[in-house]
Amino acid sequence: MRVGSTPADRGVGEIPIVETLPESVVDLFGLLTRLGDPVTLLLVVAAGYLLADHLGVSSARMATALALALGGLTATLALKHAFALPRPPGAGTDGYGFPSGHAMGATVVYGGIAALFDDDRLSAAAAVLIVIVAASRVVIGVHYLVDVAVGVAVGAGYVAAGLRVGPGRSPERVTAAETGRTFALAVAVGLAGLATAVVTDTVVAAAAAAGGWIGWRTGADRVTDATPSTRRLAASLALIPGVVVAVLVLDGGVTLPVAGGLAGGTVALILVIPGLAD
Repeated sequence: MRVGSTPADRGVGEIPIVETLPESVVDLFGLLTRLGDPVTLLLVVAAGYLLADHLGVSSARMATALALALGGLTATLALKHAFALPRPPGAGTDGYGFPSGHAMGATVVYGGIAALFDDDRLSAAAAVLIVIVAASRVVIGVHYLVDVAVGVAVGAGYVAAGLRVGPGRSPERVTAAETGRTFALAVAVGLAGLATAVVTDTVVAAAAAAGGWIGWRTGADRVTDATPSTRRLAASLALIPGVVVAVLVLDGGVTLPVAGGLAGGTVALILVIPGLAD
C-alpha cells in the first residue's frame, strides 16, 4: 500500500495496468471467476459429499470438505463486514471488497479438498484454480491485489485451523467426531459474523453452518453405515430441493428468518439424506 494512502485506497498500481488489457482477456477471466462463486463452490463440495461412495471416498472425508467450505464462507462475511472497505472505483458490483470472498472461498474449498487427500496432482490442480480465481478478481476490476492476496492467505489459515480441530492434513481416516468439530468451528465463526452485522448474507451463512452441524450430528451414524446404492439414489433426490432453495434465497424474495431457515434446513437435509432410506 502506498505511503499516505487510506484503507479504502488499497491499490498498488494494478488498476491502471488492468485497464490496458484487451477486452477479450477481461471477458475470459469474467468466465473463469465463476470457479470461485460461492454457489459453485458449495455445489462442488455438496455434490462430492452426496456422491462420495461413487467417487470411492468416505462420506466423513467429504463432509469435512463441506464443513470447511461453510466455515470459509462465514469467515469471509465476518471479515468483510468487520472492515467494511469498498471495492475499486467502477467495480460495477455491490458488497464490500476486503478480503476477496472468491479468492478466500477458492482457497478453502480447492485447497481444503487437496489437504484432505494425499495426491500431488490434486494439490497442483487446486493451486492452479486458486491462482486463476484470485487473478480473475483483479483482472475484471472488482478487487485490489491486496484483497485477493489476503483472501488466499486467510483462506489457507482457515483450512489449517479447520483441519487442526478436525482430522488433520491428509488423514488416513476421518471419523464422524472429527468432522463434527469442523462443523462446530464453522458455527462459531458464523456467530462471529452475526456479531459484525445481522444482514441476509451473514444470517444465511450462519444458518447454513448450523444446519450442517445439526445434520451431521443427527445423521452421521446412518450415513456412514448406508449402502452405496442407497446413497446414490438419495444424492439424486437431494439435489432437486437444494437447487430450488438456493434460487429462492439468493433471489432475495424471502424474509430474513425464512432465508435462514431455508439455508439451514437445506444443508441439514443434504447431510442426512444419504442415510434416510437405508
